Amino acid sequence: MAPRKKRNTKGAAIAQAILEEVRTFLQEQLKEYEANTPMSKEERRELHEWVAKGRSPYDNGDYICGAGGYPLDFISALRAEKELQDWFDSLSEEEKEAERQGCSYQYDTETDELYFDISTFQMTDAEDDDLPFR
Repeated sequence: MAPRKKRNTKGAAIAQAILEEVRTFLQEQLKEYEANTPMSKEERRELHEWVAKGRSPYDNGDYICGAGGYPLDFISALRAEKELQDWFDSLSEEEKEAERQGCSYQYDTETDELYFDISTFQMTDAEDDDLPFR
């Protein structure tokens, strides 16, 4: 019978301590965030699920950014998604199809990233005339 490998209990203890430290940090963030952010019961439930999965309330999983280019916090991103979905749902089928056609994206399997087809956003020659450079 082969001898059993000795388990690295010190490494496991360190990993557990780190997990506990992260969990404590996230709970402190959650408490501060809830104190400063008005939200509905449904938003609070979703926020708690988000933080329970090890994520910060100051992050969002879809990398939604605000006007300044900075990522939105979880509740702000949730509201932005809902607002966009409500707007899209209010469109007629023809308008929805036009929106789908106007914003096409592809998935690059080599870089594992999305890229957008901006050919629909190309400027006309007349618009180029207003540019201060050539």
